Amino acid sequence: MRDLGQAAVAPSATSTKWGVSSSARLTESGDGDVLWLESSLRRTHQVTLTRRLLSPDNPVLRDSIGSRRALVVVSPSVNRLYGRHILAYFAAQPAQPSIDLMVLHRAEASKTLDAAVEVCERAASTGLHRTSPIVAIGGGVCSDICGLAAALHRRGVPHINVPTTLVGLVDAGIGTKNAVNHGSRKSALGTFHPPEHSILDVGFLASLPRRHFANGLAEIIKLAIVCDAELFGLLAHSGATLVESRFREPLPVAERVIRLAATGMLSELSRNLFEIADFRRKVDFGHTFSPYYEVASGHSILHGEAVAMDLALSSQLAHELGLLAGDDLDRILSLIQAVGLDLTWPRTSIDKLWATLPGIVEHRDGDLHLVVPNGIGSCEYLGIEAISPKLLRHCTDRLVRRSREVPVSAAGLIDSVRV
Repeated sequence: MRDLGQAAVAPSATSTKWGVSSSARLTESGDGDVLWLESSLRRTHQVTLTRRLLSPDNPVLRDSIGSRRALVVVSPSVNRLYGRHILAYFAAQPAQPSIDLMVLHRAEASKTLDAAVEVCERAASTGLHRTSPIVAIGGGVCSDICGLAAALHRRGVPHINVPTTLVGLVDAGIGTKNAVNHGSRKSALGTFHPPEHSILDVGFLASLPRRHFANGLAEIIKLAIVCDAELFGLLAHSGATLVESRFREPLPVAERVIRLAATGMLSELSRNLFEIADFRRKVDFGHTFSPYYEVASGHSILHGEAVAMDLALSSQLAHELGLLAGDDLDRILSLIQAVGLDLTWPRTSIDKLWATLPGIVEHRDGDLHLVVPNGIGSCEYLGIEAISPKLLRHCTDRLVRRSREVPVSAAGLIDSVRV
């Protein structure tokens, strides 16, 4: 085999300033009939915690964009609350390049490929260059759509996430995946396209409807149950208070919870960032049964609320299979209820729920890899053969009975469903 040496990489395709670099090496077999092109792509995803991001004297977002043109995409509620502040923030720096502000009128039910194309068309009309970023300021719907649009536009441009929801701060806004719904399948079309920069400011949470704190807390509870006993302890002690105070009281605990959750999420993702070969991932806890609840409810159940139901069902399954002690199961279910999340959906159809699992198996390369806790801070994985419709029905019935005995409903948290 002959080594043809290091292939040249054009300067425009290598940008160390923005945390992206690539290289390639071409080799051929002795007779020249077979060629191999081995390449590598290095990307840096920066996550910054800051306060008062839109204050004129806070340079973090401006510095992140630098001298590039940018398309800033916001949800309607973010535009209503912060639109003029965003424009004033960039206007405060005369040297700032052109910023185009787009209001994206999409919700979870309309998070489709058409939405990503809509952003791509705006990016094209704005004249974004190959290194010009799409900046998403909003919740998970906004970041999902913008992340996919960034992966598609000109075969890939950078994107920056500024999450304004709790679930965005600890999950959607810092992950590597971007996806939209297609047909009846949630997150069916997507890419691995990490944001160049995620900027986290807990100050945005002050404007959230109360329901969304419990919704976001479900993703934090997920990590606490299977990864972090310290985080679980903080939530067990202060979770209900954090929801009631909208993460303003006690502030040191709120900041500690968000830091632990964001760090824990990134740590778990770093083990297999692009889901290559091994499809057993702790962060999939709560994401096996939850798509059913979201889609079957017509998305009236929010993502985090569906995740909480999945956490409850998976934990109940683990207990019934002798993997999780009764005391630990009670601690998990009590925490879910204490923060105002429901354990199950009264209209659940076990047959329809079971019918969704082959799609999960296909997505995870041939096995269910169901994440279940075997203690607080640890977990294991189950194959599809370990469960059955009969077992799911039994566990759901147990959760329904518990809900009637300890009726803590998320319905009391509903004062708005869109952010």
